[in-house]
Amino acid sequence: MDAASGAERLATARAEVQRACDLLIAATPETLQHCQNALERARDALQELLSIAAVPAQADRSTARALRAEVLYARRLLQKLAVFYQGWERILGVMSGGYTPSGAPAAVSRQGRICCRG
Repeated sequence: MDAASGAERLATARAEVQRACDLLIAATPETLQHCQNALERARDALQELLSIAAVPAQADRSTARALRAEVLYARRLLQKLAVFYQGWERILGVMSGGYTPSGAPAAVSRQGRICCRG
């Protein structure tokens, strides 16, 4: 893979992370699956990029900085989404099981639907 292909892989990764961020804002079960797919494509593009031994051009460095900003934004969105769903889990625990003797919401027994690896 040459440097031009590397720049293309970097741009692809950034576009996929941007797409994932847009999908995270909607946060429906369907969009979360598409978000996961977009993040996996971004990861694949970055893994291909790591196989390049060429020194990135200045334009590539600015794209890499923009990609980093997008990844940090995606991280913040995922953290906020996790807090949101943890809040709903607490509400569901109280509604379905009440409170524990220590005053905490009852645990909710359910299957996980989101899996993040990284």
